[in-house]
Amino acid sequence: MKNKTLQKYLVIMLAGIILNLGLYWLAHILHIPAWLDTVGTVYAAVTLEPAAGLIIAYLTNLFESNAVYASNAIVYYAVAALVSLLFGLMLRKNGKVSWKKLPLAAVIYVVAASFLSAAITMWRTGAPNSGWELVFFSAARSRGVSVFFSAAFGAGVLKIIDTAVLCVLLPILYKVTPKRFKNEYYKEKLTWKSPFRESAN
Repeated sequence: MKNKTLQKYLVIMLAGIILNLGLYWLAHILHIPAWLDTVGTVYAAVTLEPAAGLIIAYLTNLFESNAVYASNAIVYYAVAALVSLLFGLMLRKNGKVSWKKLPLAAVIYVVAASFLSAAITMWRTGAPNSGWELVFFSAARSRGVSVFFSAAFGAGVLKIIDTAVLCVLLPILYKVTPKRFKNEYYKEKLTWKSPFRESAN
């Protein structure tokens, strides 16, 4: 039983990391105004449990901060952790997935992540300094919007596209995932304070 559980977690979490980095690379190559590096995080959080998403989010951000950005970019893990907890806790109920809550989770995430990303960016560099985020930030600044709200706007545009793609791919990924790789515990209790599942006795 333990070996099957370990296998299930390894398969889904590996798939999550591949999705995160693969889609991120694709967005970069195609110059898409999005990051697309949270699909695998949410996939694991919904298919397994939020804690699995937290681990994938950390590994993804660790790689990106060392291979793409500066090492202190690891602080953006806070945004990735937010998406794992938000979607994992809102969509999972009693071991089942409630897709009716997907639109609400998406809206909350876009708003919260935009302002959180802006706050982190302001702390790190004072303002966005590269990529599509800078393009939208500059557009807002040219219209007299404050630095912070311009940074939030820049992140927000990318987050909207990120989340739209996520909302399309997530149900498909979940549906094609074999049942043996899904956590379906009817007495599961997940909260913000306890994002780990509790197996039914």
